[in-house]
Amino acid sequence: MRFLPISLLLFLFTCHTYTPWKSGWKLKDGSEVFYAAVSAKASEQAIESGSLAMRRTTCVNASNLLSTSPKLTSILLENESVELSETEIKDLGRLIATHKIKPKQDSCQSEEGGFFLPSPAWENCQCLYLIEYPGGRSQFRQDITQVK
Repeated sequence: MRFLPISLLLFLFTCHTYTPWKSGWKLKDGSEVFYAAVSAKASEQAIESGSLAMRRTTCVNASNLLSTSPKLTSILLENESVELSETEIKDLGRLIATHKIKPKQDSCQSEEGGFFLPSPAWENCQCLYLIEYPGGRSQFRQDITQVK
């Protein structure tokens, strides 16, 4: 009975717990920047191979592809709770593209996993991207107004 608390602590320290990140505007070094949380899935070939490294690499690569302009536009709009027509979304996407924003990967995490039980770690992942929108949130809101 005396070893139960120690084994419980060991279990708690070695288990992976996943807490999803949320997209949103934050201050960084005095500037307003947007953090975009992007979820992705590893390739079927990587999943079937059983290779953890291959699952991680293909999942992160998929996330990088999803962090490009069309997905970036939808994540930014979702955060602002603004509804635009399909044409307005395309116009906003083109406007955002003129800013030549390059999302910078901040960090990535597996959406599930653990050390004791077999798990599909890195089959699904989430990466956080730092987006330095020129002019911050107020400029983004002006850009939305411009396409309406």
